[in-house]
Amino acid sequence: MAGTGKKHTELTDRELVELAVRQDREAFSLLLARYREALIGHILKYVSVPEDAEDICQRSLEKAYVNIGKYDSRFAFSTWLYSIAGNEAKDHIRKTRNTLSSVPLTPGKEDSDILAGITPEEEFIVGQAVKNMTSSIAGLPEKYRRVAELRFIQDFSYDDIARNLEIPIGTVKTRLNRARKLLVNQKDANDGKDN
Repeated sequence: MAGTGKKHTELTDRELVELAVRQDREAFSLLLARYREALIGHILKYVSVPEDAEDICQRSLEKAYVNIGKYDSRFAFSTWLYSIAGNEAKDHIRKTRNTLSSVPLTPGKEDSDILAGITPEEEFIVGQAVKNMTSSIAGLPEKYRRVAELRFIQDFSYDDIARNLEIPIGTVKTRLNRARKLLVNQKDANDGKDN
């Protein structure tokens, strides 16, 4: 490769991996640049919070760098990288579940102050509404689902959504408008089935 005169950007994944195994940081950086966005997309199949996906992606890339010498070149680099990311995502989910299961089931003072004026029936209705909304959003196409989750579930501002998804604010508004229409159509269709 060194004798071929090719630039790093012209090299195949296999050639870049060979260089990365020899501690060529530029080669590894180019590999990561090629796969970073797709890797985050892969991780978002496991987790829905973009910040968690970013953290998992970073840990996966670090693990790949440290273990590049163990990569088996009989398989595609992307397969190996996705496997690492999938395992990291599963570990994250497992740790999150363990953390959540250690949270006390009785509300704290702030929670009880908030819930003090709500009857058990109202609490149930609110819980069902949130569950239905979350379920409906999960059924949206990916590009609409992401903006809807950030806006309607996580209460992000339009600016925060634009920054988080790295898209123009106009695109955020357009996708949210379309997501709203899809959610209304979905609700109308479900209401029609109930009648």
